[in-house]
Formats: sequence, C-alpha cells, structure tokens
Amino acid sequence: MKTVLFLFLLTAGGGLAATGSIAPLISWDFEQDLALAGAGEPSVSGSGQGTITYAPGVRGRALVLDGQTTRLVRAAAQMPAVKDAFTVQAWVALGAYPLNAAPIVDLLDPIAGGFLFGIDAHGRVFLSVRAGDRLQSLLATSPLPLSQWQHVAGVLSPAGDLSVFLNNKLVAKQQLVGRFAPPPRTLDLLVGRARAKTRPEGTIRLEANAEIYPALDGALDEFKVYDRAVADDEIANEFNSARLPAESPVPLRVLPTGSPGAFGAFYARLQFYPQWDRTWRVGDFPDVVVRFGELPVRFVFWRGTSFVPNWVTESGIWYNNEFCETWGDVKGCGEPMSDKQTRFSHVRVIENTPARCVVHWRYALTDVFYDIARQDGETGWGDWADEIYTIYPDGTAVRDITLHSSQPAAPHEWQESIVVMGQGFSPSNSIESAGLTLVNDSGERADFSWEKATPPAHPEKPVHPVIQLVNTKSRYKPFAILRPQDSPTFDIFTGEIRREVSIYPWWNHWPAATFASDGRYAMAADRVSHSSLSHLVWNAYAAGPDRMRKIMLVGLTDQKAEALLPLARSWAKPPELIFTGEDYTGSGYDPAQKAYSLHSKKPGTKLTVLLAPSADSPIVNPAFVILGWGDQEAKFKVNGKAAEPGTALRVGHRQTIDSNDLIAWVRAESQTEFRLDIEATEEANLKSNEER
Repeated sequence: MKTVLFLFLLTAGGGLAATGSIAPLISWDFEQDLALAGAGEPSVSGSGQGTITYAPGVRGRALVLDGQTTRLVRAAAQMPAVKDAFTVQAWVALGAYPLNAAPIVDLLDPIAGGFLFGIDAHGRVFLSVRAGDRLQSLLATSPLPLSQWQHVAGVLSPAGDLSVFLNNKLVAKQQLVGRFAPPPRTLDLLVGRARAKTRPEGTIRLEANAEIYPALDGALDEFKVYDRAVADDEIANEFNSARLPAESPVPLRVLPTGSPGAFGAFYARLQFYPQWDRTWRVGDFPDVVVRFGELPVRFVFWRGTSFVPNWVTESGIWYNNEFCETWGDVKGCGEPMSDKQTRFSHVRVIENTPARCVVHWRYALTDVFYDIARQDGETGWGDWADEIYTIYPDGTAVRDITLHSSQPAAPHEWQESIVVMGQGFSPSNSIESAGLTLVNDSGERADFSWEKATPPAHPEKPVHPVIQLVNTKSRYKPFAILRPQDSPTFDIFTGEIRREVSIYPWWNHWPAATFASDGRYAMAADRVSHSSLSHLVWNAYAAGPDRMRKIMLVGLTDQKAEALLPLARSWAKPPELIFTGEDYTGSGYDPAQKAYSLHSKKPGTKLTVLLAPSADSPIVNPAFVILGWGDQEAKFKVNGKAAEPGTALRVGHRQTIDSNDLIAWVRAESQTEFRLDIEATEEANLKSNEER
C-alpha cells in the first residue's frame, strides 16, 4: 500500500489562529486539497500521513481514516501552548471501534503532562489528563453507534472540571484531584492514531499477537482545539448548525458474496469496503464464488477469510468446517487462518460444468508471523494441505483433504464448526441457543443447548454421529456428514467462553483482520467475527509416511438433521453399480467425489447403468463420470424416459490432459431400481462417421 504524506494548511477554513479567547488554536475542516510533502515549501501548520480519502462531511468534505495508517501530525515546534484549560470538539463517524484506545487528539505524556481525547475499544468516548501526581480519566458509559455522525467534545475548565459531551449532551463529568499538568512543549500533537504500539485489547495469547498502533476507523470533520473551556452554548451551536449528509461516509460493512445467478464457479474480486479493499496487492480475480442457481446460497473462497471456504446462508450467515491446524514449533496456531495476507493460501477452479464444480484450495499451516509448522530439516518443507471440493447443484460438496507433513500422525486438527458473522452480527443473532444437532447412523438424535450452560466437552451420546447440523438463524443450515466406517466422534468447544458477553465463544482476530493475531475476544459486533461450536474427529481415508487424507460431505440444507440420513447412507454405502456395454470398464463408486466412475474404451458408445438401492443403501442425486467418452454430445433416458438436460439432469464435458470425459448428475431419490441410458446423439454419430 502506498503511503501518502500530506500537509495541512491551517487557514480560515482549516487554519492556524493566534492564541486567543475566541478562535481555536487548531482547526481542520478538510475543505481544501492537501498538499503533498515535497511538492513545495513544507507548511508549519502540520502534516498527515497514510492512506487519505474523503467523503461528504457535516460541512463539505470529511477525512476518512482507514483504521491502520491514516493520522495527522502537528510538530511540537509549531504547537501553541495549552496552559490551564482546553476544549476539543469534532464530528466523528465510526466504521469500527479501535482495537485499543485511539486518539481523536493526543497531546499527552502520561508522566509529564497533557491530555488525550479519544475512543476506546468498546466505542466509548474518553478524556484523560495528567493532574496532580497521576493520570485521571473520564469515560462515557455508552458506545457510539457505527456509521452515524456524532458530535463529541471534551472540556477542561480552569477550575479543574473535566467534561465529555456527546451530541450536545453532557454524558460524563468529574473534578480533577490536583492541578492540571500542561503538555510539554516538546510533544507533537497526533490525531487518529496512537503515539505508541500496544497489543489489541482482548488479546488472548501474547506470544502469538503483535503490537499495533491503535487507530481510528471512520471519518473525521470539523476538528477544533481551543486553549479555553468553551461555553455550553458554543457546543450547542456547533451541533445544531451542522447539516448531516444523507449517506454515511462509512456504511455498514456487508460480507461480499457476489451477485446471484446460474450454478457454477466464478473468479471474482469481491469488494468489502474501500479502506480494506485498497490494501490488497492482488489482481482482478483472486476470489472464487460458487453459486447454486435457484438455491439462495453461496460457497465462497474469499481472501478476507484467507480463502477458508465458507457456506453462505440466505440470511447472510457464513459457516466453514475449518482446515488442518497444528501446534508446537510455531507461535500459537499453525493454520491458514493466520495467513492474513494469503501469502501461502491460494484457490483455483479445476472443473466448472453444469453438472458440478471442482475447486482446489492449497495452503500452508503457518503462524501469524508466517513461519510454517513442522519444517523438515532435510528438505525445508513444512506442513501443507490440499483440499479438493467437488460441488454439486443441490448444495452438497465433498471435502477431500490431504495433509502433507513429515509427521502426519502428529497432533493435527481437521475440523471445527465455525460460524462467521459480518458487522452487526453476533452469536446471539446468528446461532440458536440449541446450536447443535447430531444424529448417528441408527437415527439416534441429540440436541445441544448453550442457553443455561455450556454442554460438556465429551457428551456420551450419540455414539459415532454421522450427521452434524449447525442451527444457525437461517432457513438453510450447514451440515457435515461422516462415514460410519471412519469411526466418527466429536467434542464440544468449551474454551474461551465469556458468558457475560456471549454464551458462545466469540473472537474477531479473523476474518478480514489485518493485524497479526491468532486470538482476540470480540468486544462488540463492530467487526467481522467468528464463533466455534464443536470438533468432528474421524479416521483417515488413506495415509502414508508423509501424508494423510480424510473426506467428509458438507453443504447447506433446509431439512431436519434426521432427513439427511438417506444422503449420508447413499454416500457411505452407495448402491452397487451394474452396467452393460462391452466397451466400458467400471471403477465403482468414489466417495471422494461422490460419483460413480466408468471408463470408455471406445468414445461415445452406448451405456446402460443400473443401481439397485435399499433403505440402508439408497439413491440420492447420483453422479456419473464417464472417462474417455469423447467430445460427442449425449442423449439420456432416466428410468426408461427420455430426459433433457435441465434442473433434474445436469450434463457436463470435462477435458483433461489425458481424455475428454462426460459427467452427469441426476436429481433423484429412490429406494427402488434406477436406470440410466446414455448414448451419443445422431448428430454426434454422423459427425464421427464423417471424420472416419
């Protein structure tokens, strides 16, 4: 990100006035373009640094602060003296609360003297001054609302009365103990960003959290500092004379999902909000969005989540099944969640047809300082993972995970049930209090509620659950399915819960966070955040000395958990495939792609497929991959009736380096015999004959 240095000319609409009883010592209204450093003689009135943008303000223009780099600096040599009284007033509109206390204005040396007027990590306005032998502070009790212009003022009278005003109302007041110590004349005045680094408030693991400069995220207008205590009617006049614009300079931030449309996987550059978007050094197509046509849901691989793929419900709640995670020789967690700049995390579309999409996500298990876990002393390779998602039009997908490691059997986590919430969302308005339902292959169900207490970490029932449904506050809810032959178990996430804040754990160090942290408690619903409910644990699908592979079936559903049993059984114990056609060989059912696979020795020849399901081995939306079919168009019969491609029959052609393949997906649920006939169309046969 380009850092811009600019200079403020403090004139009559943003100017420097001689010290006096009426005009402010300093005022910035941002009406004039700001001169860049080096463009001319440096101004004595002050400078600004970082990313600079503007938006409509309460009068003309306002400065937008990005919460990371934007700040104003007035050098000590150009600062008029503040002696026994002062007033600071400004209009602010917050995009999010600071990560720690951040200044509207900072003219404070905590030991020598001065004052700091700012906003804390909970969104509350505060005023701190050095008086007597200590630092004394005054704090408003309520947080500022997001996205709305608010007038704030902090006042110290010569008599030692400290006051905070919000929208022309006195919200806090106290008498200083001892005499106010003026700021030292060697101190620069700062606006918008803290003077020193500190860790975010709410940091959980110190060793895995870097210090940051707390900064204001929002907009600032009509900033003024006086060397006197202004009268109440002056504050009222400033408040009443403003004309607030119709639109906020920092609108509420909605997690990006792209526009609705036909089923398929699409590259995109998803837009979040301007100050966040511009920090990314990426091109036009870094993200991938999978749409599901008539289903009002998405499956999103977004750089803001480090490409951790999330199912998005119709109500805007996101959900994911985590990733591979490890610990030990890194600071905190080794996981793609820590890869805030996606240095090691990448996504690409492998297959994209009307029948299905295949998306590949590759990542390193890194900590927030970009050290990769379990690096091999001989090869230099650490832990990496490849996840292949085979995604079907009914909102289901197979998650096929391969962990590459010199120690694949060492402690690793493969699944965590994570709900992701956008600004304005919290666990209380995103997850039902009975947040989890599990069902085993026998149909035994257990519901788990957090309402009165956190469930035990290791519940006794159900034994070997194969279905998990996360009860988000939405019509479509995320599910995960495991095969009974993989001996599934589960546990409840019981750590880091503050029941006075939320009955569920709640953090905001991820997603969309730019600061290096693998643990920060959410203070409010001001940022993108996440919560966790459980872990699923199951055996490997395949393993070797340097890798381990696991599979699970995931997606969104508007059905009850028990209603997913046919789907679970169709995947774990699929009906046997019987086919006729002398030019074909069968590979059987591949659970890693939820499809039957056959190989054509002679492209385009007729094929009949039979499935004989039962209650324990039903049919639910089967898929067929015909390797080597060729590029001929095909015609189909389903159970003896001609079927045209559409919503009930999806057909795709896939070209690989080795062959041209045909893929068919059929919307069908049955416990009776199923038949599918495939042959090349007459036009395709005619073309083939002409070519011969």
